[in-house]
Amino acid sequence: MMPFRERAARVGVTQGLQVTLVEALAATYGVGVVALFASGRVGVLQAGVLLGGPVVFALALLRPEWTILIMVALPPSVSYRMPKLVLIAALVAALFGFLLHGGFNVGPKTGTLPLVGIIVLAMTMKADSSIGSSVAAEMLKYIVYYVLLMLVAFNAVASGRIRVDTFLNWLLAGLVASAFLQPFVGHTYDEIGINPFTGKFAYLAAMGFGVAYTRFSLNRSEGRRPSRLDAILAFAFLCLTGIAFGRAAWLAVLLVFVLVSVWTRRKSIWIVSFVVLVIVLAIPVVRERILPGGTTDVTSQAQLDRLTTGRSELWQRLWARGAEAFPFGQGWGYMESLSPVDVFGFETFVTDQNPFIYAHDDFLYLFVQLGILGFGLLVVFWANLLLKVRRLSRSDREFVRYSVRVLVPVLLVEFIMQLFANGLAAQFVAEKAFMASGLVFGLHYAVRQDERLEIAGTQSLGTSQRNRDAARSFARA
Repeated sequence: MMPFRERAARVGVTQGLQVTLVEALAATYGVGVVALFASGRVGVLQAGVLLGGPVVFALALLRPEWTILIMVALPPSVSYRMPKLVLIAALVAALFGFLLHGGFNVGPKTGTLPLVGIIVLAMTMKADSSIGSSVAAEMLKYIVYYVLLMLVAFNAVASGRIRVDTFLNWLLAGLVASAFLQPFVGHTYDEIGINPFTGKFAYLAAMGFGVAYTRFSLNRSEGRRPSRLDAILAFAFLCLTGIAFGRAAWLAVLLVFVLVSVWTRRKSIWIVSFVVLVIVLAIPVVRERILPGGTTDVTSQAQLDRLTTGRSELWQRLWARGAEAFPFGQGWGYMESLSPVDVFGFETFVTDQNPFIYAHDDFLYLFVQLGILGFGLLVVFWANLLLKVRRLSRSDREFVRYSVRVLVPVLLVEFIMQLFANGLAAQFVAEKAFMASGLVFGLHYAVRQDERLEIAGTQSLGTSQRNRDAARSFARA
C-alpha cells in the first residue's frame, strides 16, 4: 500500500483544475482571516491560530513527528497563551497521521494507562463543592494534553521517525529562546532591573543545564568529541539556575552531578559538593533560603515563611483533610475549592493572584482528591517509567544507554517539581517532561522489538543449520 505521505505528495504536484481550486481556496481563506482581524472581530492570537491552524494540521498529518518538535521548541510565553483545545486537536491530528502512515501504537506499552486512570477517576469522583469546578476542569485538560503528548512522542520513536538527540536539540533551542524572552515576559521595561529569572524559570534553567552537561560528559567519557556548544549552554544555564534562588532547582542540579559522576565514573561530585557547602555557609542569602528556622506556632505569614516556606505545615494540614476521606478522597475539585484562609486563616501560598491554594506536591494533591487510588496511580506511573530508565541505562548497546541517560535530567526536574511544587499545573515544564517520558517508553518498545527480531533471526539460522546438517548426514548414509 502506498504511504499516505507519497499519495499527498502526488496530489500536491498535480497540475490542472484541482491545484487551481486549492490555491484559490487557500487565498480566499487567508484574505478572510485578514479581513476579520482588520475589522477588529478577532484578536492577534485568534488570527494567528486561524492562519497557522491549517498549516499545523497539514504538517501533523504528513509529518506527525514534527508536532512534538515544534511544541518543545515553543517558549512558555507563546505556548502558555495557546488554547488547550487547539493544542489537543493538533496532537489528535498527529496521532491520526501516525495511523495513516501505519505506525500507530497504543496500550500498556505506551506507559499512559496510569494517567488515563487518573482522568477516569477525576471524571467519576467529583467533589460536592462547585467553587473550583472550572479550575479543576482545566486541570483535567492539562492531564489529557500530557497523555496525548506521550502518545505522539512514543509513536515517533517507536516508528523510527525521530531521534532523541534531535528532540534535545529542539528542546535546548526553545530554552535558549525562553531565556532571552524571560526579561520581557511579565515585566515592564522599568522593571528590567529586577531579577526576571527567579521563580519557576529556575526549573527550565535546571533542565537546560542537565541536558547540556549530561550530553557533554557522556560524549567525552565515550571517546567522542564533545560539543563546545553543550559546554557553553551548560555553564550559562547553571548560572541562571544559581541566580534564580530555587532550592528545588538547585537540588535537581546537584542530582544531575551525582548521576553523571556515576555514569562516567568520575569523582567530580565531591568537588561539586565541597563548592555547594562553601556557598551555603558563606553566602547569607543562600544560607537563609536553604536552612530556614522558626517556630511551629503558625499564626502569621512571617512565622510561616521561616518554616521551610511553610510547605511542611501545609502538607500536614492537607494530609489531615485527605485522611478524613480515606480511602477515596474528597473528590476532584476539592483542592481548588480551598482558599488560603480555609487552611491557614490568612492569605498565603497565592500564585498569580489565584483564589485557591496549591498543594505544592502532586502526590498529596491526588491523595486529597482521589484518595489512595489517585495517589497509587501516580506512583505506578513513575515506578514504571523509572524501571524502563533503569533497564535502558544498563543496555549492552552504548547508543541506547546514551539515548535514555540524556533524557533523565528532564524527567528529574519534573519529578522534583511534583514533590515540592505544582508539577502538573506548570505546563511549560510538565509538557517537556511528558514528551521525554513518551520517548523513554518508545525507546524501550523499539529496543524490545529489535531484540525479538534478533532472537527470531538467530533461531531461524539455527534451524537452517540443523536442516543442512541433517541433509548431509542423510546423504552420507
